[in-house]
Amino acid sequence: MDLAGKKIVITGAGRGLGRAMAIRFSEMGAELFLAARQAESLNETCQQIQSITGHLPKSFIADLCSPQQIQAFCTAVAQETDYIDIVVNNGATWLQGDLDSVSDEAISDTINSAALGTSLVTRHMLPLLRKSKAADIVNIISVCGLPNFQHETAHEAFYAAKFAQAGFTDRLRHRLKPEGIRVIAVYPPDFDDVSPLDADWLSPRDLHADQQISNRHVIESITFALTRDRICAINSIQLDSWPSSSH
Repeated sequence: MDLAGKKIVITGAGRGLGRAMAIRFSEMGAELFLAARQAESLNETCQQIQSITGHLPKSFIADLCSPQQIQAFCTAVAQETDYIDIVVNNGATWLQGDLDSVSDEAISDTINSAALGTSLVTRHMLPLLRKSKAADIVNIISVCGLPNFQHETAHEAFYAAKFAQAGFTDRLRHRLKPEGIRVIAVYPPDFDDVSPLDADWLSPRDLHADQQISNRHVIESITFALTRDRICAINSIQLDSWPSSSH
């Protein structure tokens, strides 16, 4: 599996899954266009990639709660390239607590970063995706966007955001299928944040020792879906932590 030569946009690339995905995709030969809200964390991601590959990714500051910043980010990408092969809508705000225990602003940011951010980034990136010979959109949602799933600590607004993303993704897939643009929904559970630069990136996971799957497993499943023959579309990826074999 490799992504050599692919031009890939990743939002939320300043930390966690977004950073790990950027590092792995760069190792596979992709040309990256990375966005995040915080300049310091995004610069750290870019420096780590440069130290591995010798190439500095294009980077952009964008608050996914702001339509103006999203449009400016997408316009800036269009000034750097004629087309984009893959857009990964990863950026979103996590929120936990009871309905009345957080501020109105926190609720607004949570819903807007995921629902508004995913919708507008996709909308403004579509002209570049349509110029690709093999375009994909990957929306990182959450198991909280699945019916009947109950998370112990997730806030109701986080559920609202993820259900909005899921509905948007399903509708978008139907609309873009005639154009040959694949739309992939990813529903990860809670996972451990491990960097591809850490020694334990490839370490086996022992779920009997209270370990979860890591972001490596999420990235590997996404890479698998992206590298399938174009006649095949993996529409949805639902991951789950699974007990290790007792043998």
